[in-house]
Amino acid sequence: MSLKISLGGDLVYYLGVVGLLKALDETNLEGVELHCSGFSCIPAILWLSKKQAAYNTICNLWNDALKLFKGASKPSFENIAESMLLLYKMQRRVNELDSKEKLSEFVEKWIPKYEIKKDDFIKIHAYNIAKNKDEILTGNSHDILLRTLPNPLDFSPIDSYISSSWVIGIPEGDVIIYIDWFKPFKPKRATDYLLISTFARTSEIIQFASKNAKTVLKVHLSSSNDIKSISTKFYFVGKEFVKMWLIHKK
Repeated sequence: MSLKISLGGDLVYYLGVVGLLKALDETNLEGVELHCSGFSCIPAILWLSKKQAAYNTICNLWNDALKLFKGASKPSFENIAESMLLLYKMQRRVNELDSKEKLSEFVEKWIPKYEIKKDDFIKIHAYNIAKNKDEILTGNSHDILLRTLPNPLDFSPIDSYISSSWVIGIPEGDVIIYIDWFKPFKPKRATDYLLISTFARTSEIIQFASKNAKTVLKVHLSSSNDIKSISTKFYFVGKEFVKMWLIHKK
């Protein structure tokens, strides 16, 4: 029987999941499935393809990711609301071709081509808006990331897929690990109310998944949100989980 660990992925800071993967690898837990969506899929794929180089690659791509995914690099309702308002004022609609071109450039620069198979312990989720359902993807790593990374603040859907993190929040699992960044926010504009209603729905889905999970662990951001400190936080959360799990199995 497998142990299903589910991760969030709505923020660029989930690149720090590479620390969690290191913690799990050190203990060599058997029968683990790691379900990811959005940005947590980048370190997951890097770990599958060449785990020895995963952390260095994440550190090297960090600044590029912050520049490319500006809307998902701001862990506060106020900042996201400002981005939404700017999009509304400019009446900006991101073209799918432009989205695919920019994402492809990033993915081809940093991510090796790797075949994701059905029996891999990493399970990559993306939301198919044409079929209105969350799916687990297999196949070429580049094609998969083009489908799981688009978030509505930065990119249009690609091939009718967007990040599941912005729709269902976190896949259901035995263990849920996510960045807890939701803070109270007083709406001022119509776009603020739209943002709150969207995240309220996603938050309810996350709470439902959390109630059904055996363990829920949160990663808290701080003022020094560099990739080294975030990876370290994920590493210690991973060690905390391993300790709890080993005690549970005795």
